[in-house]
Amino acid sequence: MLVNRAILRRRLPAWHRQNGVVMLVALIVLVVMTLAGIALMRSMDTSNLIAGNMAFKQAATHSADIGVESAIAWLEQNSATNNLDVTVAAAGYSASTDNNANYPLGDAFWSKLEPSGVCHLNQFGQGCISSPEPNANGNRVSYMIQRLCAATGNRNGAGCSVVAGTVVSSGNNEGAGEEQLSSSFAAVYYRITVRVIGPRNSVSYVQSIISL
Repeated sequence: MLVNRAILRRRLPAWHRQNGVVMLVALIVLVVMTLAGIALMRSMDTSNLIAGNMAFKQAATHSADIGVESAIAWLEQNSATNNLDVTVAAAGYSASTDNNANYPLGDAFWSKLEPSGVCHLNQFGQGCISSPEPNANGNRVSYMIQRLCAATGNRNGAGCSVVAGTVVSSGNNEGAGEEQLSSSFAAVYYRITVRVIGPRNSVSYVQSIISL
């Protein structure tokens, strides 16, 4: 018995004729959900990377603080001697420095002044060794100190950048009653530059200027 296909097609239920459309829509929705999942995973990876970089930056800043404190401790230990009048390359100290306005803080600045001497700290942030050792955070810390003077030698004749001040004290004298004693001083400026080499080949520079 022959059946006209056109008549059979007309007699098929509507839901049966729409099966192909439903499958196409399902495939489109599946592709969209897959792309959304991939985008979400990439966004999470980027967020984790940013958080990790911020953690590295914070750890590098803490390590740089150790370098600054170590440099200040060395200056204070030698402030009562003539050691600050001459360059001590092994301690990362230079008694004079040129105008480095053309070398902003960074690799160029460090390379320019490195021949004058660099102090590489050990893993405990102490002493000066031949090459820096990684600390607990994996950061290697080095510092250099420049006295802001045009030449080496005594601060009074070396063309140093100084800050002047006067110390006034009062006391009692049995013959003259109360009297005031004053004395002038000139503190020299020192520039401390710290370089921190961290994980993933990250490099951070921190600079401080103190008077002593």
